[in-house]
Amino acid sequence: MATTSQKKASTTHRRRAVARGLVRVEVQAVRADSGLIRALAETLRGEPERAKALRSTLERALIDPEVKTAFDVFGSDLADEAFAGIFDQPRQKGWREAEL
Repeated sequence: MATTSQKKASTTHRRRAVARGLVRVEVQAVRADSGLIRALAETLRGEPERAKALRSTLERALIDPEVKTAFDVFGSDLADEAFAGIFDQPRQKGWREAEL
């Protein structure tokens, strides 16, 4: 059990962090990456100029700005002519009605 002074210290620390705009984030990673993740968090938290460059690099590496729609994600590299007439075909007759 924490003492009253320990509880007060924790509360004060958390209140100051929130006032600075910080949030607590917990991640699970392999031991080999733990130092890298700590360094990343420290840079993002405390070094504004390096953090800006790091954010930019990470965004370029992790987020594909070219992908904008579902078609961009699932689209085909085939020419439009390959799909000519496929979607214009009428439905086949004789399909059974859906049971509700």
